Amino acid sequence: MAITIRGVLRRLGVKNVSLPATPARPPQPYCYLGEGRALALTHRGQMIFLDTRDLGLTPHIAMHGTWEMDVEAVLGRLLRRGQRVAEVGANMGYHSLTMAEAVGPEGHIDSFEANPAVLPLLRATLSVNGFGERVTLHPVAALDAPGEVSFSSDPEHIGSGHLAFEVEAANYSRRVTVPAVTLDAALAAVPTLDLLRMDAEGSEPQVLRGAAALLARSPGLRIVTEWSAPMMAVRCDLPALVGWLGSELGFRFWRIAKGGAMEPVPAESLPQLPHGDVVMMRGEG
Repeated sequence: MAITIRGVLRRLGVKNVSLPATPARPPQPYCYLGEGRALALTHRGQMIFLDTRDLGLTPHIAMHGTWEMDVEAVLGRLLRRGQRVAEVGANMGYHSLTMAEAVGPEGHIDSFEANPAVLPLLRATLSVNGFGERVTLHPVAALDAPGEVSFSSDPEHIGSGHLAFEVEAANYSRRVTVPAVTLDAALAAVPTLDLLRMDAEGSEPQVLRGAAALLARSPGLRIVTEWSAPMMAVRCDLPALVGWLGSELGFRFWRIAKGGAMEPVPAESLPQLPHGDVVMMRGEG
């Protein structure tokens, strides 16, 4: 039997008590489609297809319609209609939706996603929201050299896909070979880029090295990236990368804080910065 405050007061002989009404929270729209696929709404009212086996992004989007809202706030603030964007690591497309809405039909996004397990969901999400024409999907890894690479992921954590190591933990049981390109080659026809968003699980240094020409010809470029110093340090000389970005290319750095606030970070602190998200911009931003 359910116990209520009103029932307890009644048993104690307290009568005619007026209790404030408890606001009912409307249920988050969610539809299970079968075979591990569901359709939900983001808090912005956009439809997104989800993998129900995922224990990372899916529970948050399915129950609350949100994911990495601090990053979402920054993306919405930095982007303008008509701008050109590249995205590396789109996953199921949550941030792709935010950016596609921000740039409008006059803008364009080149989205790179190497994980074949999420590509059907990503394609469906872009299509059902009417963003197929403003987002070009590249089903490849963006790195510092073209070719074929081994890609690993944990089936229960769909955001864990990464450039494989020779020896992986047992939970990274899904391994496939995928094509790799450089952003310089894939986007050779793009005159300038306005924003680059990356979430490449430690391969961000390789993405940047493969985009050297694009970075050089895009003076107003803003980079919004996941920053995990331990993951990146095993793949590159991290202080050297920071030196290249800061001293040679002129980028300054901000950490994304709660609510989408941007806190300046000295370049020399980046190799020790805790896991989070970082914005890179030239000049004062």
